[in-house]
Amino acid sequence: MLQTRTVCPEIQGLRAVAVGLVLLFHIWPAFMPGGYVGVDVFFVISGYLMTGLLVRSAMRDGSVSLIDFYSRRARRLLPAATTVLAASFLATFAFLPQTRWLETVPQIAASALYVQNWALARSAVDYLGAENAASPVQHYWSLSIEEQFYFIWPLVVIAALHFARRFGVSLRRTLLVALGLIFVGSLAASIYITAQDPARAYFVTHTRIWELALGGLLALTIHRIVFLRHGGMPAAALIFGLAAIVWSAFAYSSATQFPGTAALVPTLGAALVIAAGDVRLGAFRGLNASWLSWIGDRSYSIYLWHGLLVVICSVNIPTIGLGRGIGLIALSLVIAHFSYLHIEQRYRYARKKADWLPLGFGFASIIACVAAAAALQHWMLGETAVALKSGPRYPGPAALLRSVEVPQGVDAIPALQVLKRDLPAVYSNNCHQDQKSAVPKTCDFGDVNGKQTVVLVGDSHAAQWVAALDIVAKAQGWKLVSITKSACPFNRIHVQKSGKPYPSCEPWRENALNTIRALGASIVFTSQSRYGDIDHDTQVQGLRSLWQDLTSAGIDVIAIRDTPWMPFEPGDCLAGGNPAACTAPRRQVEASTIYREAAADMTGVRVIDLTDGICGPETCETIVGNVIVWRDRHHLTTTYATALAPHLAKQAGFPLAP
Repeated sequence: MLQTRTVCPEIQGLRAVAVGLVLLFHIWPAFMPGGYVGVDVFFVISGYLMTGLLVRSAMRDGSVSLIDFYSRRARRLLPAATTVLAASFLATFAFLPQTRWLETVPQIAASALYVQNWALARSAVDYLGAENAASPVQHYWSLSIEEQFYFIWPLVVIAALHFARRFGVSLRRTLLVALGLIFVGSLAASIYITAQDPARAYFVTHTRIWELALGGLLALTIHRIVFLRHGGMPAAALIFGLAAIVWSAFAYSSATQFPGTAALVPTLGAALVIAAGDVRLGAFRGLNASWLSWIGDRSYSIYLWHGLLVVICSVNIPTIGLGRGIGLIALSLVIAHFSYLHIEQRYRYARKKADWLPLGFGFASIIACVAAAAALQHWMLGETAVALKSGPRYPGPAALLRSVEVPQGVDAIPALQVLKRDLPAVYSNNCHQDQKSAVPKTCDFGDVNGKQTVVLVGDSHAAQWVAALDIVAKAQGWKLVSITKSACPFNRIHVQKSGKPYPSCEPWRENALNTIRALGASIVFTSQSRYGDIDHDTQVQGLRSLWQDLTSAGIDVIAIRDTPWMPFEPGDCLAGGNPAACTAPRRQVEASTIYREAAADMTGVRVIDLTDGICGPETCETIVGNVIVWRDRHHLTTTYATALAPHLAKQAGFPLAP
């Protein structure tokens, strides 16, 4: 019979190390930039314990009871998890700015269904979601992977059991082969996808399951690891294992290509610590110290509650100081202690019928979270219609450009709770290319039957002008075609995304150029975000090279200077209730002169600057003419961009009829 250890004080100590790393990383990321590896340690522990549990059951009883296994997992995990979700739901509306409600509520629903990792994978590769602040339940992504593992793993063991019986081989060897194949396949996928798409690779299940499989392989082989039974080998394994975990916590950062091969360091370190067992060196009690066991026992509750507390504490605070951080740690431990005693332990070992009621409450809470999230999202999205208001109450940029009087006591539009959803139509029409594909997507606007074709091309800072150019194109009888891609400028420069490779950008740019030629466009409108990590002169030359290709083909270029970048999140600032404080000096937030320098002495290229319609002579306000200007730090709301259409048309030389 498999001789894995069922009571392992040192594993509780390892859990304490893992949750400590995660806690320090979320509170002081600059101090421990790779503390996220604590999650990988948890994966190995879960794989080890669950595989051992299932295999012992299969060997003892000749079968695996799915009902028994799933009910145990539900009693162990659901009550505490749903309690924190319910608290997060209430805290979202009590503590978070309205601008974050619409992003947080669906994440609560995804966490309740244990698909949060897939939801985050989608937003991680979505330029619109990549800059969102962390939600109170973002850390549920790792719990989602574990729950998916708990659902699949018993089926793998049952399949291996039937195979072993049918072909007369041992269950242990069958599982070794099965887990080995899962380990190799998932690790290969992790390495490949991390190199190609690191943002997505961090969250998806198939790039992480090898870490749990590693723990499973250890459970199947630990009793045969003979060299760890001699001399000082257990102590050496413990020291090397802990060193690998702690080293990666300090050496890794957000720039590390992770998981991929980098995840081998903390996971193999965790495997070494587990394999070492209960090591004691004189007065040194190893991971079996009572204080570590105390934290390890409560690690699940600590992990659940700390995310909510950190996010609440971080609202409008860029960094958490030492005192506040220590207070957060203490509060996390106190709340986790009561959660452990009165929720985890009480229902984990439920025996009486009445003790099962909270389990039913847990399932009901999941349904309630999903239903409430859907209802609230529907209500909040309905508020988007407010952004369509116009007339004298909402003069917008006319307040700056023509000194139009601004009515007082009018609620600004769009509403804060839908501010980040006030987007150009290219997003809802699914014709704004994401960061994965190099194939240009196009959308037709303006007069779709117009004989003259003009094109808008560039990154999201070009896409924000779609609504304004749509008005201009209709007035001129043009067919307007949009060709835009997230974080990829129409500029012959080598760009990265978050310091990591962006292989699809450069081929997309050349493909977009070919598409423009094939469309027979007469005018190309373009704009781009700021790429501060790229040399100024390099960007100028990259623009000139691309524009020269267009003008040589008889295509005029109208380049729109980039919009100002606010030094704060405008929606969060407005949620504070003091719009007058949500301003920035114009000289500090204006875009560079890169377009004017690139266009100098070039025939067929014009540069227009709409900053006077966005900012006053000295300052940039967040609300102009009762219209909110920015949906985030550096993108205009579609409502405001639409109001700028007459100003854009006039500067471009195509004034709209009065």
